Amino acid sequence: MKSNITSAIHFGIGDETMGFARPILATPVAAVVLMAVLTCADRTVAAPPTLSSADTMEKVFRDEPWNRPPVNRLTIEAARDEVQGVQLVVAAGKERVRSAVLEVGDLTGETGGSIPKANVAWNVVGYVDTERPDYPVRKVGWWPDPLLPPAGFDVPSGQVQPLWINVRVPAGAKPGLYRGTVTLRPADGQPQSVPLEVRVWNFTVPKRQHLETCFLLRPEDLQKFYKLSSVPIEMYEQWIDFCVDHRISVMLCEWPNFKADMERLVERQLGHGGSAFCLANAWFEQGPPEARRKHNAELVAQIKELYDRAKKRGWTDRAYVYCHDEIGKEQFGYARELYGELKKAMPDLRLMQTFYKDDPVSALGDVLKIWAPNTGRYRQAEFQARQAKGDTVWWYVCCGPGKPFANLMIEWPAIDHRLLLWQNRKYNVTGFLYWGLDTWRDNLAGQQRWPEVKWNPATWRNEAGKAHNGDGQLLYPGPNRRPLSSIRLENFRDGCEDYEYFWLLRDALTRLEKAGAAKHQALVAEAEKALAVDDAVVQDLTHFTQDPQVLRQARARLAGLIERVTSAGSPATP
Repeated sequence: MKSNITSAIHFGIGDETMGFARPILATPVAAVVLMAVLTCADRTVAAPPTLSSADTMEKVFRDEPWNRPPVNRLTIEAARDEVQGVQLVVAAGKERVRSAVLEVGDLTGETGGSIPKANVAWNVVGYVDTERPDYPVRKVGWWPDPLLPPAGFDVPSGQVQPLWINVRVPAGAKPGLYRGTVTLRPADGQPQSVPLEVRVWNFTVPKRQHLETCFLLRPEDLQKFYKLSSVPIEMYEQWIDFCVDHRISVMLCEWPNFKADMERLVERQLGHGGSAFCLANAWFEQGPPEARRKHNAELVAQIKELYDRAKKRGWTDRAYVYCHDEIGKEQFGYARELYGELKKAMPDLRLMQTFYKDDPVSALGDVLKIWAPNTGRYRQAEFQARQAKGDTVWWYVCCGPGKPFANLMIEWPAIDHRLLLWQNRKYNVTGFLYWGLDTWRDNLAGQQRWPEVKWNPATWRNEAGKAHNGDGQLLYPGPNRRPLSSIRLENFRDGCEDYEYFWLLRDALTRLEKAGAAKHQALVAEAEKALAVDDAVVQDLTHFTQDPQVLRQARARLAGLIERVTSAGSPATP
């Protein structure tokens, strides 16, 4: 690791050059005079930076004009067992901000209790230098994305530096308002404190994820980046834990020793709240008939062994098989051969199929159980008909679809990453798949590694060599072989937590109906309307709000309804 200055540069913080010329001291008198001047200069207090705020659904560019007024307080609203955040933006004036850190304290509740400072985390928002991609963007150059470790940072004159502040509300927190402060301490200036207020709602986000997710975490990229002979299973488990904490479930069968370690990894993921896991990949053979039969028989036997072990643990309802990726009509015949054999051997095994073209529904409708179209290929009537037959529908994004669809690439608005999950709720799509968390591509080459060298965000290229920045990559490799999050992943987690709000409201309505909802018809109607997702938030897959406040107001309405419906359905309610 190089010096702090070099690390800060390559993390995308501060200037890219720094230096000074040594003065030539001609006489002792000149030296004394110069030393006096330097001493006085050292005692001059730098003009304080301006502290303002930004929503976590905004991407703040460090080199663009920033004219927001000073912030009076930072505010967060969250349920118990939820993580929510806000951005504190440090704007340097004529004076450079040097080696600043953020200090946090306990938050004290109005009605007693506290949120300890250990539950308040902050990260420096880092920047990556994008190249012109294969889609229109508002800007080519430095984009905010990685959330860097909490350490001293500089802010050059005239630039801004956002700090990402997350608060994890304890499971036992009482509802109400909690107050505390965060304090910016520059090395050469006066500290500045800003009040931090957290409104805690009177319900708890469930530990178990109700949105099924399938995210690929490839051990080979971890191995190459950290220059390991192999990835220790303990290290892989740490990355799994990080993902589940962000409310996404890792595919798991990508682990090279999955056959031997299946019970250990699955129990860990599901035990921490994960929604599902992949039992195996089911790639078909496209060779001669005899080769296909041999391949299919061997693969079915391998999967059957894992299936039987999962069945003994009661996991088959949370297991799935990832079938041949993104098939087209020219492959339907091969697919039917393999999938039919799998269904015959394991009738209740869930086979999941991704696709972005053609019509596998009519060709494979009797063998598949989970349909996962690209969001650009989703057709509401077609897939609601499959759900009516008892099938499950997921969807996915990757290098497509492009705008105006929401996606997870770096140049998309931050609110889009969160609204993807509101679209899930709008269309009753109960799963989300993403093809990579650690597709680090060109960042694996050479002897030096980020942050010693600049990060290359072009993690996928099309056949013409055009970049898709951040595609298949939501995690960054951090120090000590630990993951670092991104603005995109944080917003996706927030969307997953929003999805749980919808689940909680539906669950509360079900309980109210069992208790007798006749005298609460107006409340039930209001809740049903909220569950449908207001068109002001999401109209369809290509029309949705770009205003964070619209989403936050809708989320606050959900929270209020959860509290009211839960109270109405309580036996203690008269």
